[in-house]
Amino acid sequence: MDEIYSLVEKFPEKIKDSYETEVLRSNKNFEGIVFVGMGGNYIAGLVLKEILRKEISVEVCQSSEILLDYKTLVILTSYSGNTKEVVDIFDKLKDRGNILVVTSGGELLKKAKKKKVKLIKIPSDIHQRFTFAECFFPILKYLENSGMIKSKKKIVKRIVMTLKKNKKIIEEDAIQLAFRLKNENPLFYASQYFYPAAYRMQTAIEEDVKIICHANKITELFHNELEALPASYFFPVLILDKKEIQPFVKQVKFFKKHIKDFYEIGYGKYSKEERMFLIFYFVDFLGYHLSRLKDTDIGETPLSDKIKKM
Repeated sequence: MDEIYSLVEKFPEKIKDSYETEVLRSNKNFEGIVFVGMGGNYIAGLVLKEILRKEISVEVCQSSEILLDYKTLVILTSYSGNTKEVVDIFDKLKDRGNILVVTSGGELLKKAKKKKVKLIKIPSDIHQRFTFAECFFPILKYLENSGMIKSKKKIVKRIVMTLKKNKKIIEEDAIQLAFRLKNENPLFYASQYFYPAAYRMQTAIEEDVKIICHANKITELFHNELEALPASYFFPVLILDKKEIQPFVKQVKFFKKHIKDFYEIGYGKYSKEERMFLIFYFVDFLGYHLSRLKDTDIGETPLSDKIKKM
């Protein structure tokens, strides 16, 4: 468990190191991006889409039915390199010349080297539960180097500094919520920009704590899902951006008035980019401490490991 805690608390350093990794660049001009990945890599695509929304079009998918042209960069991500869906898509698109592969090894690495496609090779000795920084930030650097987006050097520096500065309070907040969730099943609702953080919370808690939870956008809460909450055993957790929820202020007030208990994640004084990764840091501390309270094997995924081999 101490090893896992060390991995959690080193998130800021992992971001810094991953962003400073030397990566190649593309000499081609691409007008958009299709990001392909499963699990944690899928979340990386969702984050990329929100952070780059005003700079370049990013579509995130998990399907082999990709509609694209040669002006679209296809980013195929799989930490293990053996994710079946991603390997299958590589086989389908391998001769197009507009692929970037991000992996640590496996079949995807072998195939990428054989076809001599653009490749970001990440370390293969990372705990698979904690690979987000290594999979995400080199991609950001690649897009910068290729002139597809503006430099994010200052933003990344602020993110790292903000996480380090707030480590103590983030962990304290996570411990408090862990105690409130000990006998609950959480629901995570976010405004548009922070939906990737809500989905990250769902997948992390399911994997760390071994309980079913759910994530969705706040707008969906105001429709059919709201009807189910009063009679359910779920505990809502909100991640809201003031500007994004401005059109829904009345609905949010109505929700807060009619639900007996909920938790709202703060850190709203920081920029959106900083807040996104503050929440990611919070999520990992929450998973760690909630796992300890419920005595689950954090970092162990025996069923997922078996099904991936089928």
